[in-house]
Amino acid sequence: MRDGSLCYAEVEEDPAGGGLRVCALYPVMISRKLHEAAPFALLPSNLLPATTLGQLSPADRVFGWVNQDGNGAYRGNLRVGPVRCLTPRSDALRSFEPGALPLAILGEPKPQQARFYVAQTEKGEAQRDGLTKLDAGYQETKGLRGRKVYPHHKGLPAGYWDLPAEDRTQTAAADRFQEYRRPNEQCDDQNRSITGWVEPSTVFTFDLHVTNLSAVELGALLWLLSLPDGHYHRLGGGKPLGFGSVRLEIDPAGTDLRAGAAWKAWYSSLDTTPTPPYDTAVAEPFVTKFQDEVARVYRSPFEQVSFIKAVLRAARGFDKPIHYPRATRVPHPEGRAYEWFVANDRVQDRRCLGLPLDDLATDEGLPYLP
Repeated sequence: MRDGSLCYAEVEEDPAGGGLRVCALYPVMISRKLHEAAPFALLPSNLLPATTLGQLSPADRVFGWVNQDGNGAYRGNLRVGPVRCLTPRSDALRSFEPGALPLAILGEPKPQQARFYVAQTEKGEAQRDGLTKLDAGYQETKGLRGRKVYPHHKGLPAGYWDLPAEDRTQTAAADRFQEYRRPNEQCDDQNRSITGWVEPSTVFTFDLHVTNLSAVELGALLWLLSLPDGHYHRLGGGKPLGFGSVRLEIDPAGTDLRAGAAWKAWYSSLDTTPTPPYDTAVAEPFVTKFQDEVARVYRSPFEQVSFIKAVLRAARGFDKPIHYPRATRVPHPEGRAYEWFVANDRVQDRRCLGLPLDDLATDEGLPYLP
C-alpha cells in the first residue's frame, strides 16, 4: 500500500494505556472485512467441475460434459425434443401491451450474507442461531449450504394471477399478498417489467430421447418425472416471485421405453407395427433400483435421505407464504428488504439475533424483524 492510499482502519481499545490502536487496514475498494477463507475454498473437491472422464457425476453423464480446463468432452445420453403448446394460443398467452407489468425487485445473490450461504460443517447443515456476522462467516472449518433452491408457491388463492395490472400489493387475500408485482407502477433499473406471460394451466408437450443410461440414471430420471400429486418442478425466470411452477407427467401413449435386449430384438425383426403404450411396470424396476442405491449409500430409508427430503419439500412447497425476508407482514411499497438483514445483524447487549436460513427439509420460515 503506497502513501496517500485511502483505507478503512479497524481499531480497538488499547489495554496498555487507554485510547485506541489500529488492528488492520483495508483499502477503500474492499468495503468489508475479509473472511478467513474464500467461498471457493469451502467447496468439497467432489463438487468441483470434472477434469477427466473418471470424475463425471451422474448429471455429467446424462446431460453431457465439456472439460473447462483443456481437452475432453462427453456427449450426453439425453436429448430434449421440440416443445409444443397444446393449449390454444388465445388461452395460453396473456399480453400486457402496449404497457408492461412491473415485477417486484428480484434480489441478486449476496454471498456476504454468510448465514444463508455458509454451513456449520462440510455436510451442509445450517449454522446455529445467535452467531455474530464475523463468527458466521467463511472459515476453513465450515462448508457451503449447497445449491440455491426455489420452492413451489403452495396455497395461492383462486384468482391470484387474475387482474395482474391491478395494484393489490398492500391487500392480502387468504393471507397471500400480490408478491409478484411492484407497487405504484414503479419501473426503473432496480426491477424488470414484462409485456406478457404464459397463463396458468397451459399444457405443453415435448419428447425426451434417452440412450445408454444405466439403471440408476434411468431410475432417477423416471422418479423425477413421476413425483406425487401436488409436487412441481421450477422452470424459467421469476421463480422467487412464484413464476415457473411446472407439473411434469409421462404421456403413456407417446412413450416407448425398452432395455437393450428388447431394442435388439425389435431391430432384428424389422417389425413395423406400432409400439405398445407405455407400461409403468417397465419403469418400476429402474425407479426401485435408484431408490435402493440411494438408501444403501446413505444408510437411510430413501425418503429420509437429506437431499431427497429437500427435493420433495421444495417441490411440494410450504403452507406459509413465500417471499424474501422483510421487516413487516405487509410488503413495503418501496421494497427495503435490507431492513430485515440490518435487524438480523444488529448486536444489542452483546447479543445478536443472527438467524440463519434453516435446512430446507425442516424449515418453518423466518420471522418478520422490524
